[in-house]
Amino acid sequence: TYLYEAGPTPNGERQIAMGMYGVLIVRPSGAPLQAYGPASTFDDEAVLVTSEIDPALNAAPTTYDLRNFSPKYFLFNGKAYPDTAPIDTNAGRKVLLRLVNAGLENHSVGVLGLRYRVLSIDAKPFAQPHTAVAETLSAGQTADVLVTMPASAPSNMKYAVYDSNLRLLNNGQGFGGMLTFLT
Repeated sequence: TYLYEAGPTPNGERQIAMGMYGVLIVRPSGAPLQAYGPASTFDDEAVLVTSEIDPALNAAPTTYDLRNFSPKYFLFNGKAYPDTAPIDTNAGRKVLLRLVNAGLENHSVGVLGLRYRVLSIDAKPFAQPHTAVAETLSAGQTADVLVTMPASAPSNMKYAVYDSNLRLLNNGQGFGGMLTFLT
């Protein structure tokens, strides 16, 4: 999983902060349900791009001083909860979450009540993947993590996928932000 963005170009940081980026996924030849080899086989997958918005930057993109960057909205795939899309799966399935931090701030993405295996950081697979409750990604980083849904999970169960830094607000207007659910 790769992030592409403006990079070290004139005004590149402004372009990134305003959403000029994308995700590129490279799949192994002949193994569309593996991230990096047989040990990374998955049943379902979802891409989660974290980002944030500072309305002051968007109001004056060419004159805004980025040293004053103070985001008010925290997003998954360009949306804040309750507008985020749930990640549908079934009990006992393995879900590959492709985490991409396209924002300017660090974000720590976790799945409430579950651990996951961190397969890679920045598309470099670990020889020995580690387990975590949350993995912190710096600006521009990616991670591929594998979540195994409990076989005993009832059909109406929801597991929160969220920024464990608790960026769960939308401009101070109540609950929202970086939150979706594995359902």
